[in-house]
Amino acid sequence: MNRRHGQSGFKGAALLPALLLCAALGTAASAQGFDSASAGTATAQFLKIASGARGAALGEAYSALADDAFALDWNPAGLINVKTNSMAFMHAPYLASTYADYFAYAETAGEVGAWGVSVKYMNFGKIAKTDSSGMDLGSFTPYDTAVNVGFACYITGFNKDPEERFVLGATGKFVRSQILSADNTVSADVGVNMPYMFDNRFRMSLVAQNIMGTLRYDKEEAPLPLILRLGTVTSLADYLNLTADLVASRDNLPFFAMGAEGKIKVYDDMDVFLRAGFNTRGIGDIGGSRNFALGGGFRYTDYHVDYAFSPFGDLGTVHRISATITF
Repeated sequence: MNRRHGQSGFKGAALLPALLLCAALGTAASAQGFDSASAGTATAQFLKIASGARGAALGEAYSALADDAFALDWNPAGLINVKTNSMAFMHAPYLASTYADYFAYAETAGEVGAWGVSVKYMNFGKIAKTDSSGMDLGSFTPYDTAVNVGFACYITGFNKDPEERFVLGATGKFVRSQILSADNTVSADVGVNMPYMFDNRFRMSLVAQNIMGTLRYDKEEAPLPLILRLGTVTSLADYLNLTADLVASRDNLPFFAMGAEGKIKVYDDMDVFLRAGFNTRGIGDIGGSRNFALGGGFRYTDYHVDYAFSPFGDLGTVHRISATITF
């Protein structure tokens, strides 16, 4: 990215909205519903599962750093960083017999901005079906899926460098959940990336995900899990990024996440990445090793392959493998 020193006056002007956004997130997180007593009140929990090994390895502190097609699942404003075309894939054998898959495609729209489309799929494995007397009635396979279409565009500073502008991103999504019967709903995400500050080394973002929509199971109806993210990325050098996210979900306590990504340049066409992260989500809910993540990846020309290792204590371990192609 071409970064040059921004004007100090603009940095000061950008700092005020950042503080206001912090206050807004703090107010929402303390509002009714953002507490441990709300656990189990939202549906479509697969929407919370991290897509992409890079973001998962950073402890899920990724909303301000997302810069490829995976941005559709983290922060749609990050699509603005797609300069040509980006295609992303992920497969993750999840806990028990479940697994998650993700596919996304994004491309630039020139000076207008960028757009993309993605599909997120969660399979919960085969479950035996019986009647009230225990007689075998076969089996069924529950699954959830979400289809997203998103865009990002600059909304201020058209006479300034891209690093000095505010970016708005938005995603419309179709969500389907299948157990024995199925239900569908629509929802949306909105994200804002703020201009770089402090010699173009620091940026903040604010994201609201799943801001509407409900699913009905039999006679019960439940909302999608509204998620608010306040994210930051700090580039200490061209080879080191530090990330942090404050995340508030309507159906649980807020949590803090942080991560570090180091880049080792092998030669012009190849880089190696090392990543580690930590978060405080559900820190007392289960026993065993949990709440941290490790991972790495490499880039060869326009191809990126990443891996993340995420232990979930007594529940098991999740391994994610993802790939992105820029063309």
